[in-house]
Amino acid sequence: MRFEDYLEELDVRAGQHVLIHGAYRKLRTAFPGLTIEGMIETLQRILGSGGSIILPAFTYCFKRSVGAYEVFDPRHSVSKTGMISEIFRSLPGVVRTSSATHSFVLRGAITRDIQESNSPASPLGEGSVLDWLVRQEDACALMLGTDFTSFSLGHYLEVAAPVPWANVSPWDHLHVLKTGVSVAGEQALREIPGCAKSFVSFEKWLTAEGLIRYHQTGAFRSCCIPVKVIYERGLEYFRRYPLQLLCAPSVCPACDGRWAWYQSHHRA
Repeated sequence: MRFEDYLEELDVRAGQHVLIHGAYRKLRTAFPGLTIEGMIETLQRILGSGGSIILPAFTYCFKRSVGAYEVFDPRHSVSKTGMISEIFRSLPGVVRTSSATHSFVLRGAITRDIQESNSPASPLGEGSVLDWLVRQEDACALMLGTDFTSFSLGHYLEVAAPVPWANVSPWDHLHVLKTGVSVAGEQALREIPGCAKSFVSFEKWLTAEGLIRYHQTGAFRSCCIPVKVIYERGLEYFRRYPLQLLCAPSVCPACDGRWAWYQSHHRA
C-alpha cells in the first residue's frame, strides 16, 4: 500500500489541522523507501493550504536547583521527541515555538495564529499550541505506529480537567524547578507535565467505547482521532478516573511524587 493511500484510509483530508505522533522506524518498515521529507510532502499535499502539520519538538530545558542544565535555542536545540520532528524543524516554511521546555514545530494555516514567540506559562495548557488545536473545527491526532504513552494532548487534559495534582511538580527527585531556560532568559511556569505512560488507560477506554478505529498494514498500526472527541470524552475520563492516569506505586518516581501528594491530601 502507498503511504498516501494509507493516510486516506485513516481519513486524513484537506483542511485538517493534524497533530502527529509517529515512530519513524516502524513507518520505514511498513513503507520501505519512505523518507521523513517524503512523508511530510505527502501529508502537505493531502492537507492543502488550509491545513496544518503540528509536531511536538520538546527539549525539557528546565532550570535545576542542583547540577547543570540545558539552555533552549529554538534554532539549534535538538528535538527529544523523535526523528520526525527533528527533521521536520529544518524544512522550509516550518515555525518552531519558543517554549524552552515544550516547543512545537508547525507548518501551514496554524502559523497565521501561532508565531515563534508562543511560550505560555502553561507549556501544554492555556495559550499553548494544544489550546489552539482543541478550538479548531477540523483537527485530529494522527498516531503513526505509536500509542498513548507519547500522547501530548493527555497533558492538556490534565490541566483542563483538572486532575488533582495538575500543579504538582513530578520531577522534584531530579531537582527540576518550575522554570524554563532559553537563550532569551528564564520563564516561570505554572505546570510541569509529568509521566505519560498511563495515558494508555485512556486509549483503552476510548477503544472500548468505539471511538478509536485502528488501521493496520502488516505489524504497523495507526489511528486518526478527532480532537473534539479526545477533548470532550477526555474531560469525562480525566475527571472520573484520575488515578488511572498515574503509574502504579513504586514503579515510576515521577508518578510516586504525585501519589504521595494525593494521599496526603485525600486521607479518609
